[in-house]
Amino acid sequence: MGESGGYFPRWRLKTEGRILPDERLPAAQTMVLGLQHVVAMFGSTVLAPILMGFDPNVSILFSGISTLIFFIAVGGRVPSYLGSSFAFIGPVLVATAAVAGAPNPNIALALGGIIVAGALYALIGVIVMAAGHRWIERLMPPVLTGAIVAAIGLVLAPIAIASASGTGPDSPDGSQLSRWVAILTVAAVGLIAVYAPGMTRRLPILIGGALAYIAYLVLANGFGLGAPIDFSGVAAAAWFGLPRFTAPVFSVPAITLIAPVVVILVAENLGHIKAIGAMTDRNLDPYLGRAFIGDGVATMLSGSFGGTGMTTYAENMGVMAVTRIFSTLVFLVAAAIAILLGFSPKF
Repeated sequence: MGESGGYFPRWRLKTEGRILPDERLPAAQTMVLGLQHVVAMFGSTVLAPILMGFDPNVSILFSGISTLIFFIAVGGRVPSYLGSSFAFIGPVLVATAAVAGAPNPNIALALGGIIVAGALYALIGVIVMAAGHRWIERLMPPVLTGAIVAAIGLVLAPIAIASASGTGPDSPDGSQLSRWVAILTVAAVGLIAVYAPGMTRRLPILIGGALAYIAYLVLANGFGLGAPIDFSGVAAAAWFGLPRFTAPVFSVPAITLIAPVVVILVAENLGHIKAIGAMTDRNLDPYLGRAFIGDGVATMLSGSFGGTGMTTYAENMGVMAVTRIFSTLVFLVAAAIAILLGFSPKF
């Protein structure tokens, strides 16, 4: 089915039905689908660093770099996007004595803990590659990994509800318009995924989000029914510029608080790979060790420059489940777009 004996698969062109990891769509469609994955990951990958007081541009940049690292680590055979992990938020806020959503004066201390967590993560990956993956499955059975992934979703649910209600940290006010536009967004995404013709059915999040944005822009900025979108900050920002990189500081108390997050990252990644394997009808267990190493190295690199810890993203898994497109080449495009956006303060 398109597999080759080399390290990377030989992607076979396919234009309809379910697109498996070693298959590909035409280049133009792959580009658009990559953009959709960027849209899917954007909210959480930006919100997590904002809550921890990090620079969102750094996290966007390293989400793209991390996705490339993961792609190389698994030989392009496991479709996944890496973004900011919410598992770090609580430990980082405690370790740095910071307030959620406010600038964090002790980011460097958090970065040291994030790097150590990444190193432990990569070490676990090496052990899995050397000793096999059965022990990690016995240590973390489906009932445990499933519960952890579900718990992470439940933790994120209040944030989604607050944002949809217009009361979240990225919402202008609590107006009724925000709630109606949130409902419109969900309805548009669902209707497009089910009823839209041809290629548009594969772009529900991209098109649904765009339609809802236009609706809010017209109703708020045009008719004054809600807090208008303020473009002044966008207009003032430069098109291109370096993110604010920060060097790490290694502190034993901070490391002790943050490094244990690796347990959640392992369970989360294990659950995600099992889910992708079920959706693609493929046994991806042999790639667990390499996936852990890729995610661990990505987290270490991100933490070395001021970024957040990285993890495989359920948001992008949701896109794959809806579109039934699992081609790993789509994530190369998404990573490249994220890297470019990371160097754009205007974005």
